[in-house]
Amino acid sequence: MEASQYKLSQTIAAHNGIVRSTSIQGDQLLTCSGDKTAKLYELKDNQYQQVTLISFFEKFIYASCARVNGGYAVGQDKQIYLLDNEGNLLGILDGHEQQVCSLKSISKDLLISGSWDATAIIWDISQMKQLYRLSGHKYGVAVYGDENLNVLTGSQDGVLHSWSKETKIKSVEAHEDIIREILPSPFGGYLTCSNDETIKLWSKDLELIQTFLGHKSFVFTMKYHMDQVISGGEDRLVIIWNLDGTSKQTIQLPDTVWTVTINNNNDIVVGTADGKVRVFTSDPARYSSQKEIEELKQEQASLSNAKQEGAISEEEVQKLPGIDKLTMMAGKNDGEVRLFLNGDKPQAYIWSAANKNWQMIGGEESSQKKIFYGDKYFEAGEYDHIFDVEDGNGIAKLMPYNEGENLYVTAEKFCLREGYSKNYIQQIVEFLKYHTSFGQSQRQKKQELETMNEQQYDQEQILQQEQAKNQLDYQYIPYTKCTYYENMNLQGLSQKLFEFNALMSEELRLTENETLIFNKGIDNLGQISMQKAVDIENSVSLIFVEKLLKWDAQYLSPVYDFFRIFSLHHSSEQLFADQEKGMSLFLNIVTIANIQPPNAVLIGLALQTLCNCLKHNTNSCAILYHLRIVKDIIQSLLDTDEDTVHLLSNLILNLSIGIYQGNELIDKASEILSESIVTFLQYKQRDAETIAKLVTALGNLLRSPAQQIREQCKKISYGFIQSLMIDTNNQDTLKCLEDVKLSMQI
Repeated sequence: MEASQYKLSQTIAAHNGIVRSTSIQGDQLLTCSGDKTAKLYELKDNQYQQVTLISFFEKFIYASCARVNGGYAVGQDKQIYLLDNEGNLLGILDGHEQQVCSLKSISKDLLISGSWDATAIIWDISQMKQLYRLSGHKYGVAVYGDENLNVLTGSQDGVLHSWSKETKIKSVEAHEDIIREILPSPFGGYLTCSNDETIKLWSKDLELIQTFLGHKSFVFTMKYHMDQVISGGEDRLVIIWNLDGTSKQTIQLPDTVWTVTINNNNDIVVGTADGKVRVFTSDPARYSSQKEIEELKQEQASLSNAKQEGAISEEEVQKLPGIDKLTMMAGKNDGEVRLFLNGDKPQAYIWSAANKNWQMIGGEESSQKKIFYGDKYFEAGEYDHIFDVEDGNGIAKLMPYNEGENLYVTAEKFCLREGYSKNYIQQIVEFLKYHTSFGQSQRQKKQELETMNEQQYDQEQILQQEQAKNQLDYQYIPYTKCTYYENMNLQGLSQKLFEFNALMSEELRLTENETLIFNKGIDNLGQISMQKAVDIENSVSLIFVEKLLKWDAQYLSPVYDFFRIFSLHHSSEQLFADQEKGMSLFLNIVTIANIQPPNAVLIGLALQTLCNCLKHNTNSCAILYHLRIVKDIIQSLLDTDEDTVHLLSNLILNLSIGIYQGNELIDKASEILSESIVTFLQYKQRDAETIAKLVTALGNLLRSPAQQIREQCKKISYGFIQSLMIDTNNQDTLKCLEDVKLSMQI
């Protein structure tokens, strides 16, 4: 059907260099480029609008990722910059010896990075230190991991490695060339893409399930979304695949596709080498105009043809302005490079804003750098070196290089352009080492290291001073320790569950096989307390949703006791990973909250389940996404018993922590929760402990790094908080209220 086809929705002229990486965080989009900048955009009325330019980077940005619980990690040269949701620098991780080329956030405090130094590092962000370094790779390393530190890595030699922390578990020869990206698959296994033009689907044990064939060149990027794989690469194609390896749709782009990602509208966001970001949607209401779609087609044809030619064509040479136009044409900015025709020969000139004139590159008034006219792999401009590299036929091939650039990246691009085997990369790297300043003295290296350590020490001192100041100003907020309900009696749960199962109709009764599967799932839940990462089969989740949740309310207590404990297990993320983010589960709890007469035990288990949903990232994102439904649950329980009130206050506090740590901007989340808190406190007199928790929850929102969250909270709660008096002698509670009132003034 036409509606299922992806078409252009928006084109963003994002950068002056290639768009190497994009990351999505809620309605935010982060773009990172070879022009040494990153930009933050926000989705408003289904269109991205730029909100922040991040320009403090000094070198090429190769990788980025959205961090669990908010913010971003950006790989700039050998360092990893940690940013908040407004683009402010929070800290820098140092440890790699070459460019960082792959990043994955796996929990609030854990991050994995891969580098061209042939290593991967697992970081503890809370302490800004390395936990484990994984070695044994070749050149650039792609990474993936989960919060239990089950890690996958792949590199230039095409070998895929699985690890448990720093211990290597298994290695397989996965691809014939460099592995570019590794993702989790919907079946509990993994997806990989490679320069060998393939995408592969693997089981959890790294057994090959499916190979995707269709790309005509290197596959640089991919994402899994809604039972389909979206990939892009050097052939300027975005391909949308079924999981059986068949192609559903192919989108032609004007230039190399370096990055694809999926936003909250289920649209595909594509970053390309022409510096643009394009959004493609399957929703006809968000299609661009026919004129814009036709312009993209024309751009595809013209730029693709130019790229295929590689160098400047004879026709383009004749269109260049003559040198007689030097005094008539002004440059747009300082350092702009432009070609002018001198007779029949193009010459490069650079614009000097200070002197307001064009200066010939290589002339006495300009730098001693050399000019390269550019091709599809190397940008036009000045370079420290342009080497004549002879092939086997004695024909010289030009290879531009700037001091300080990654030797392996230059060698790889050169091999790509000339169609050479990857086996030549190391030989070219050795050539570059010999002919450039790479072999600097050990003393210089030592000086640089000492300077770097001094800078890092100074930065740590500043961070410590800021933390000390925060602790001095605010002793009680933000409060970030969630309350989880972890007690379990699995034997009693299992006995009651299967006792009730015997009473069910044939349609809702578990079969013998389903009983065995579910019993095994219950047994595996017991491993949580033993700190073991035992996976629970997807079929357990299906049985839970398709049968158990449909039982009559009088039989649901053991079902929700299972749900409560299951929510603490990482496998529960299966329940919330669909397109609706577990909406039916939350609506089921709405029904329970409105049962008359109230079932206090069942309501208690349901609220404990919601509290436990803040444990894992997918579940946390889901509950915050459906915060309006949760608000309805809270509203229906305003007039309830004391035990339920305490559960509600813990839930509200957990939700505020989730918003604070994730900087969630999901559809006015802070405003919705603030309204719930004020309504809950105004409805009737609450005990001092409950009031303290709810005031702390408001304090968390007011201390959020995201301005929008702070403003939404102030808008709803300012008048109420300023007039609030708590009848208690508890000094901690009173001082917490003072902290919150102080935050209102900022």
